[in-house]
Amino acid sequence: MLAIMSISMASAQEEVPPASELRKALFDLARPQIEAEADRAVKFKGSMKQYEEWVFFSGQIVDKNDALIRVGPGESAETAVLWVRRKGKWFVLEAVTGFGDVIWIDWPEKHGAPKVLFGE
Repeated sequence: MLAIMSISMASAQEEVPPASELRKALFDLARPQIEAEADRAVKFKGSMKQYEEWVFFSGQIVDKNDALIRVGPGESAETAVLWVRRKGKWFVLEAVTGFGDVIWIDWPEKHGAPKVLFGE
């Protein structure tokens, strides 16, 4: 697993600002796996929510011109990533792209993530 040092901590669910160092650092952790699946450089567009030690991204992957990058059996740009902070370091728990259904439905049970993070 890749890790980075803690940059920010939220006490309640909130959107991680697009220009924040935390958002950039977390995407840098997920980027290698997602780019390997997309077979090219990607940018992330969507919502990144933080709740305590958890961060969840839901959105799409796009190229440098903001065109959707469709991958996987569903030929979809849909992307979801879940990070957790442990002992001051962030880790990618799961990163998935190219799906058609709500792929994260079981992540609260599978990873112990708070349901509020996913809008439940």
